[in-house]
Amino acid sequence: MRSRVNRLRGWFELLLLAAMLVGWSGASQGGGFNGPQSTVSIEITADKTTLPVNIFGVGPSTSNAYTTTVYVTVRQNGGTFASPSVSIAVAQGLSSGALYYLDGDPEHEQCPTGATCPPTATVPKAYRTVVFEDTTGVVSAHFLSSGTPGTVVLTATAQDPNTGKTISANLTINVSAVGSAPSSVKFAMDPALVYIRDNPLGTTTVTQNTVKPFNILVLDDGGLAVGAGAGNNNLRVEMLPNRPNGGEWLSTADVQGNPQEGTRVLTGTVGGVASLTLHSGTLPGTVVISATADRADNNVDNGIQRGITNYAMVSIGTGEIKSLTFTGPFADTVFSRGNNLVACVDDSGNCQIGGALVDRVWNGIYNRIITVIASDAFGNPPPAGTPITFRLIDSPLDMLQNRYPDQGHGQFVITGTTGDPAEGGSEFFAPNRKTKRTAADTLSPFVVPNGVSLAVADLPCLLMLQDPEIINPNSSTINSLPSEGRLEYHVGSRVVVGRPGNNTLVVNTPFNQVSQNVGANVWWTVGCPPHKGNVSNFDSDTTGPLNDNTSVVLTNDSGVASTLMSYPANQVGRRFMVAAESNGGKVGAVMTHWYLGMPNGILTITQPASLVASLGNFFAEINPDVLPINIPNWPARVQVVQNVDPGTAVNLPVTLQVLDGGVCKAWVEGECVQLARSPVPGVPIAVDIVINDPAEATAVAAEEAVAQAQAAYDAFVAANPGVCDLVLKDPEGEPEERDPEKCAKQKELAAALDEAKVAAVEARTVANLHSPTASVTPTTLASVGGGYARAVLNVDDLPTDGSVDFFFSTVGPDVSSETLQITVQPPPPPEETP
Repeated sequence: MRSRVNRLRGWFELLLLAAMLVGWSGASQGGGFNGPQSTVSIEITADKTTLPVNIFGVGPSTSNAYTTTVYVTVRQNGGTFASPSVSIAVAQGLSSGALYYLDGDPEHEQCPTGATCPPTATVPKAYRTVVFEDTTGVVSAHFLSSGTPGTVVLTATAQDPNTGKTISANLTINVSAVGSAPSSVKFAMDPALVYIRDNPLGTTTVTQNTVKPFNILVLDDGGLAVGAGAGNNNLRVEMLPNRPNGGEWLSTADVQGNPQEGTRVLTGTVGGVASLTLHSGTLPGTVVISATADRADNNVDNGIQRGITNYAMVSIGTGEIKSLTFTGPFADTVFSRGNNLVACVDDSGNCQIGGALVDRVWNGIYNRIITVIASDAFGNPPPAGTPITFRLIDSPLDMLQNRYPDQGHGQFVITGTTGDPAEGGSEFFAPNRKTKRTAADTLSPFVVPNGVSLAVADLPCLLMLQDPEIINPNSSTINSLPSEGRLEYHVGSRVVVGRPGNNTLVVNTPFNQVSQNVGANVWWTVGCPPHKGNVSNFDSDTTGPLNDNTSVVLTNDSGVASTLMSYPANQVGRRFMVAAESNGGKVGAVMTHWYLGMPNGILTITQPASLVASLGNFFAEINPDVLPINIPNWPARVQVVQNVDPGTAVNLPVTLQVLDGGVCKAWVEGECVQLARSPVPGVPIAVDIVINDPAEATAVAAEEAVAQAQAAYDAFVAANPGVCDLVLKDPEGEPEERDPEKCAKQKELAAALDEAKVAAVEARTVANLHSPTASVTPTTLASVGGGYARAVLNVDDLPTDGSVDFFFSTVGPDVSSETLQITVQPPPPPEETP
């Protein structure tokens, strides 16, 4: 009895298996499980049923090799059936991929992990099951393979409206890690540098990687990974001969697991991937690595018949910084940080500024990012985390000439261009100055009379050194233009620790011992406290050091180091120097500039009162409720008007003012209630003058009309000679014009010429009544203390219908303002009373 039951059970299982095999179709199309009374059928197909392993984690896209489009069709009586609901599910192999809608519906999108959307774009969601409602009978979805190979079974289902039963169909997709013949070779390599394995200078404590692990992928035509054959290496990797040749080598293992080392190695891929390591030598430079597979037989042990080759380059650096370069200055690097706002509370718990109740006020500090780029002798960045030190000086400035702020940006008073550092030593020599500043002046380069006091180079002053080849000779733009320096020069700063004589300083760190004695031609400056600004020796990267107060500035992977300079807003325009140093002071750079204001500055007018009133009228049409100085963004051109009597000489004193873009100095519940702009001294101002003389323009036009009329008349006469000559056409008649019709035309042109001459004489007579001229005194204009620039507008013999436009604008990339247009014109005629 038990045997019969077992035979019956086996027969039933075979019957069930047969039913399943009938319901399943081939690789690219699935049939359906349809009941005996089913009136509808369902089928599922795909564009591709074999996908490569998605080892890089590429997202879904109909254009890549890892995504296939899946189609489901519901049929009834030979046609499509608009099924109310169709679903596709991953019934098996979920670890090998997932389904996607890719229809752009926000419900089917999500924000990437850890991101904020917007601004980050959303990405498609992955599903185990996708459902389509109210279909036309045909739906499509998309399947994306993952990094795990395997067999995936997709099941499509719908409901038979007649029987109420679920019908289904299956489709098999293979996610494969095995390809056929090699078609491409790809490197997967971290772009970070490696460094020589023996750096005798020991210039940094930062870890210097001397090895670079990397992977090489071998893929077939369909993007599938190609593994090594049984016992055969399928990849040859070698370094090309034009490498540094300092003992660098490759290491890996062959398909048997045996170590491989040298400049050429053989290895095999596992799942299409081979792992290798580059080891640096003792010389810096660039290594070019080639990787070759054989398309003919996927075997490089027996030689290469049809090579598939790719290349990768690796830079080997010394890890020793040889140069530092500043990246500024730029006006748009200035900002006012949030922590420059402080609580404002009086005895009553409130605070008022200008009659407005505020809860936070600006503390008057400007900030600016200072950035340098570091590189070794071969232009490679140093190891990430290499420390850079910044130092700043902005005093003492000269109080007897080119004073700040009333005469510009100012200049350092203890300075010269013929310094002589002792190579390898700690002494710095400079010759006496040639011109006495006061009667008691000793002409010592390091003890300089400076008004009511002496400027003395002594502890703890800083000695700044600059290479003259990287200094622009234009004193107003020192170091602001690109140029080249020389390695043998001593650039950077040293701390002054002694002054044993009138011409000698002793510094804390010896100067570089270089092969060439530069002699007494080094540009030098000494800065001493008190300083107005400071530079912070912590990184300005807001992702870390600004928030955790790192003690030093560290380079990033690109060799870039940034920090923060802070200074009072009332010192905008003041001269400063910043030094960046590394390698124990052996490498440095110096930037000389002046404290910048906020970007988007303005050029306004403060005198005379008539022009100030005109400025108010101009902005009243823009925002009548806000003073012009508190409007943050001025138009590109601002026009004010001064009325003068025609024909008279005008000498109009005007006072302009250069102000920066300003910051909000008072806040209430997150809203700005007052804008503070800082004056900017030392800014050149360009002047353009346009004289508008309608009478002169009319006279010129009339004279041009005469020339045109004369040309027309002369051309006609030359082409038609003698048309007005009197000839006797009838012996018994009177003489007649040779060609009456053309003669009439000639007379018409002559009359037009006469009329044009009369009009030209009249127009010129009127124009000669006035000969307007205009100029600005002084001819060269620049802002001084308080950002003011004073000038006189000169206009003479202005005609009744004429005007003069004076256009003022700032010059240079550091300050950008609108154009201020001052128009001088006669007053408008009085309005007629009825």
